Amino acid sequence: MDRIEEIAKMHPAGIILREKDLTEEEYRELAKQVLSICEKYQVPCMLHSFVDVALELKAGAIHLPLPVLRSLSEEKKKGFSVLGASCHSEEEAREAELLGCTYVVAGHIFATDCKKGLPGRGTGFLQKVCKAVRIPVYAIGGITAENIGMVRETGAAGACVMSGLMQCGSVEEFMKNYRKPEFNRECLLLYAVTDRSWTGRQSLLEQVEEALRGGATMIQLREKGMDEEAFLEEAIQARKLCHRYHVPLIINDNVEVAIKSGADGVHVGIEDQPVAEIRARAGTEFIIGATAKTVEQAQAAEKAGADYLGVGAVFPSPTKKDAIRITTEQLRKICTSVSIPAVAIGGITEANMEKLRGGGMSGIAVVSAIFAAENVEEAAGKLRKQAKLLVERSGESNENSIINCRK
Repeated sequence: MDRIEEIAKMHPAGIILREKDLTEEEYRELAKQVLSICEKYQVPCMLHSFVDVALELKAGAIHLPLPVLRSLSEEKKKGFSVLGASCHSEEEAREAELLGCTYVVAGHIFATDCKKGLPGRGTGFLQKVCKAVRIPVYAIGGITAENIGMVRETGAAGACVMSGLMQCGSVEEFMKNYRKPEFNRECLLLYAVTDRSWTGRQSLLEQVEEALRGGATMIQLREKGMDEEAFLEEAIQARKLCHRYHVPLIINDNVEVAIKSGADGVHVGIEDQPVAEIRARAGTEFIIGATAKTVEQAQAAEKAGADYLGVGAVFPSPTKKDAIRITTEQLRKICTSVSIPAVAIGGITEANMEKLRGGGMSGIAVVSAIFAAENVEEAAGKLRKQAKLLVERSGESNENSIINCRK
């Protein structure tokens, strides 16, 4: 239990309580303790195999072997908002998705002592599974700090580890080597917000990849007119793409799509779902951005649990023609009124960016300056260089540029 608490303190994406040799009664007593620890640190806990115990304890999340999942009644499925399964082929992953899974674990990827003598299925297999389903895929089997990068490149949402984490000397040091980088101010340096108005010879995702190649440090997928199913499908593909470049994906407004797609977070406007409600539901690892046009709104968003602010419009914007304008002085007051980072947004281009000097922001959010460009990659590259100079001149300290923004 001490080790479980050490792990929970580090806020992993989740803890699966996998105990195959316990009786149902023994598992129930253990699960009560582990669920209590996970609740304390707001870490999702998936119970394993013991369906009735999970329902009795109102765990809300369970991980099942595929044969158990096949026999699970639709009535019992309703008791779980998170449902995972272990899969060993593309066909099994597709079946798990059809049976209602919200994620799958695919393996084993690399050689592991848990499967002595059996070669790993490899990252090619993992990539095929990721492409076969729309739900997040987590790799398992022989995952190390040396090969976690290969796992990310397949489009997998993450990886599961067992013995290494339970046996390591320092949980904190172990997890530093495995995790995606913490959300930090540098993620906001060049924040690219999509708009399919400018897609022509390229698809939206092709434009996103060009922006990533050019140096976009965070992507926001913004789809106001797309139906939920299509938006979810696009978000899943965008998440896989962004994670190959080790860049966070944020979904505009739609919390459901953000969570279901495995995106890194959501950005909400003043009139959207309250930040505190999203934080309570999504946990501490989920990035939440909030729009702020006044000092009062900025401070309220920070208090509610936002990780960053979008402040603007700082210039007339072709995307939001009726947006309320704020001056550079107002931008500075908002940015300096909170401890979380803020990004300036609204009509920013190469030509006018320098007018924001002294605004105190950590970066710029742009739409048309990237996605309306003839060469998206080239435009992103130029904007990133200019944004870096602007931020440095605006008083951002290199020593303070990487911080853990969560309380």
